[in-house]
Amino acid sequence: MKKRIFAVLIVLCLLAAFLPLTSQAAITPYFMAINDTLLPFNDGTMPFVSGGDFFVPDNVFEHIEDIWAIGSDSLEHIRLYRGKTYVDFYTDRRQTVDHDGNTLRWPAARRIGSRFYLPLRQVCDYFGLTPQVVEVTSDIVADQQMYVIRIVSTSRINGETFVGLNRNAIRAAYNQYYAPPPTPTPPSTTDVPPPPVVEPPRTYRDVTIHLSFYDISAGSADGILDLLDMQTEQGFHSCFFVSGKDIKEEPGLIRRISGSGHMIGIWLETGAYPEYFETSALLFEAAKVKTVIISSEEAQEAARITAEANNLVFWGGGDLVDYSAQSVPLITGTIPTESGARVNMLFSCSEEVASLLPGVYQFLKTNEYTVSRITETVEPT
Repeated sequence: MKKRIFAVLIVLCLLAAFLPLTSQAAITPYFMAINDTLLPFNDGTMPFVSGGDFFVPDNVFEHIEDIWAIGSDSLEHIRLYRGKTYVDFYTDRRQTVDHDGNTLRWPAARRIGSRFYLPLRQVCDYFGLTPQVVEVTSDIVADQQMYVIRIVSTSRINGETFVGLNRNAIRAAYNQYYAPPPTPTPPSTTDVPPPPVVEPPRTYRDVTIHLSFYDISAGSADGILDLLDMQTEQGFHSCFFVSGKDIKEEPGLIRRISGSGHMIGIWLETGAYPEYFETSALLFEAAKVKTVIISSEEAQEAARITAEANNLVFWGGGDLVDYSAQSVPLITGTIPTESGARVNMLFSCSEEVASLLPGVYQFLKTNEYTVSRITETVEPT
């Protein structure tokens, strides 16, 4: 088994080494998988091959439970964590540095657009993961030679078994990706006048809304989560900022928030790093969740300094407006319509907020705003 995987890797690397440079920098149509999960087959998950090395998008590694990435404002640096261990990738100076400050002799990370591509084998070796390159048999993908790159942290099945169990999903994803474009309808030869042009209603898909909540002890967090669950098809995921007191009093609610796909940040009272450290430990104990996002109301400056000194993300400042005490018309009337605008909307988990949220959600849905979840890789405006 291992000999076969190693042989496939050697063949692929030798082929890649003789490709023209322009071809090596192109996205390569390989399937990606994490443990026993097949990832979507699209340009956002596919690797590329350069100089005999596989480079995998950073977001692929984040499908492993305890790995996450943090990018910089300059889009030239990204840090990949696993637990307390991390590696810094600098694409501008083509350098890789470990958490002790040692320069690693790895193939340099690449950036295409806003996406980072990291060297597969080296990242896996460093973080204790196992890379596999498994051939997809020709009867699955229309007699084409295809491969699955699988990153394993925990799994009880081998690569061939994984491909066999996912044969239908692989075939469907392959056929959808390579489906020919629809045949255009030939123009009519009759003298029937064209129908009048009807302008579609304007949408605001290019305006991004970040929803966040705090004070889950206010008693309505469960109801707010129910409302968010009803909007799942709209992608209405949010971030809940929790304090150490919240975690101690509502550990089950914390687990529900995480299990529903929402982000969790830490709400600081003093803004000091020891408070973050203690609260982070409570969060991991309650829900096995780690976060580097922090926010604060009373100690914003202290929290900002703590974030800068400890590689955390401070979500707050003058543009983070608390909408809890406002009416639906007032809230919706202040959302900008300019292309590329972003709005950070903060609410407490109160009964008043639970009553006004359906109106806010309906407004966002009707006007097709983009509601984006806060993550470690999204820098606050």
